[in-house]
Amino acid sequence: MSRFLSSWRRSGSSAAYALLGGTTSQPNHDSYPSTPSSSSTSTFEVDEELDLGEFTTEKQHPRTSLSFRLRHVLTPHGLTSLVLFLLSAIINYVPVLLPSYITALYHRFITPHHAKPAASSPKKLSKTAYLDGLRGVAALIVYIFHFNYLFWPILKNGYGSSPSDTYIFQLPVIRVLHSGRSSVTIFFIISGFVLTLKTVAAIHRSPNPSHDVLDGLAGSLFRRPFRLYLPILMSTAITAILAQASPNVFIPNLQGGDIPPRKGSWGEQFWHWLSVTERMVNPFQAVTGRQNLWGNDYNGHLWTIPTEFKGSVMVFVLMLAFCRSKRWVHFTGVLGAGYWQMVKGDFDQTLFCVGLLLAELSIILPTDLKMVNRGLKHGITVGLAILGCHLMSYPEARGPSSPGFRTLSGMVPTFYKGNEERIQQFWISVGSILFVLALMYSPAVSRQWWKRRVQGTDGGHEDQGEPLLQKLFTNGFSQYLGQISYSLYLWHGMVNHLIGLRYLHPMSQEWNASEMGINSLVSEGFTEQAAAVRYTALSTYTWKWAWAFLFNTFVLFWVSDVFHRGVDVYAVRLTRKLSTWALAST
Repeated sequence: MSRFLSSWRRSGSSAAYALLGGTTSQPNHDSYPSTPSSSSTSTFEVDEELDLGEFTTEKQHPRTSLSFRLRHVLTPHGLTSLVLFLLSAIINYVPVLLPSYITALYHRFITPHHAKPAASSPKKLSKTAYLDGLRGVAALIVYIFHFNYLFWPILKNGYGSSPSDTYIFQLPVIRVLHSGRSSVTIFFIISGFVLTLKTVAAIHRSPNPSHDVLDGLAGSLFRRPFRLYLPILMSTAITAILAQASPNVFIPNLQGGDIPPRKGSWGEQFWHWLSVTERMVNPFQAVTGRQNLWGNDYNGHLWTIPTEFKGSVMVFVLMLAFCRSKRWVHFTGVLGAGYWQMVKGDFDQTLFCVGLLLAELSIILPTDLKMVNRGLKHGITVGLAILGCHLMSYPEARGPSSPGFRTLSGMVPTFYKGNEERIQQFWISVGSILFVLALMYSPAVSRQWWKRRVQGTDGGHEDQGEPLLQKLFTNGFSQYLGQISYSLYLWHGMVNHLIGLRYLHPMSQEWNASEMGINSLVSEGFTEQAAAVRYTALSTYTWKWAWAFLFNTFVLFWVSDVFHRGVDVYAVRLTRKLSTWALAST
């Protein structure tokens, strides 16, 4: 197959030679400038080196005349070569618009075996790579949450909160797989950790950390708004263009709203987009917990970004304030700031403080402690992870009446009492902290260690393997999700409106019609027939939902991958260049 595709490309290039004055059987190299390697130069390289001026003269060589080229191309062999040449060009350039996992398979398929590079050892991941994977999985869960709650709103209710709320995906712990709000709290903890770890390490490494800390904080603070907002500018601009291009691009939700606004003209659309963008990037706007949330008109899920920026600035200020202090003073100060914000209702900012404290804790108390028995560490960290998952499973609705959460619903600070949404935010935040802490201190485990334990020959030997719980987030798929996580978050809402809701509306109408028929049968006493109709309608609805979810997910991964490679990566590079350019010489 590889040889066929290679010959395909070579035969396709003959059409280019014909159009430029050559022949398909044997190119006339005398009519071309000499190249370093004529036999291996690609068609596109030859084109760049051609002196096309000779084709504009009145007297042309017979073999380079236009009539000769047209006669040659308009032969069966010439047309075939031209088609193959166009297909070859598509193969070479279209991959830019294809997701990386498809292009990787394609290149692996067409590359001859002898040309493939020798297998190398797997790339060694950093110690915090599991946080990248965790961020990616959290972004995927946010998408699952927003997509599936459109089709299955009953998932919002807690398991056992009513006689009908007995679905397996409503159960605690399992519920984490679609708990989007819990994933947002994970985002904030990870941000607080990764944004501060390098600077905290510099503080501990140097007895006089002023210069290193100042340099690190200045660079981080300068880059942060560019990193957050450059991809958003591009994604929302694309959304505004699509909204103006056609009134039917985005499908509203079942309530008839929640879609990007379409203005009367391109000019009005641009100025509206600009005003919305200015409001979102305003660093001085008041962001008080979740009491005054505002989602961008072109992407309602961007309410988290001002919170993200505020939390980033806060941890930078805290590190600057305490960089010359004793470490216990720093730890106590950050802990107090986090607690203060928590009791006042701004738990999101508390999570950034927690991320900073966990970064400090990872240095003060290394994660590879040998003083605690491995088995005991496994028991503690696994137990913490399960407890964290249970708390992160606090339902979006009917939590106080759900088994497993009835008592917890009353054990909250005053600000959160009496409000289901605030109670949920409190407990899912606590659960996220416990879960990340469990990942941090999960001990290493390997097959050799387990084999020795089974055979009773361990002898207390500490085997260097990968931490058990971190393996969930250091595999290839989780790491890939971590790479595209920001793009995935930016685009999942728009893809839902582009694709998913086109399925939802007719499915909802069919289900409502079935419900009316079922109720009619029940009122007439035909309960068995009503049960059969309900089963059939539910099965049909489930199958259609499954296909809609698969297709919507495929499109989302495609768009996120391309946006990551085409925009997000370059936004990061541009941010670094701007930071370097703006840096004053010393």
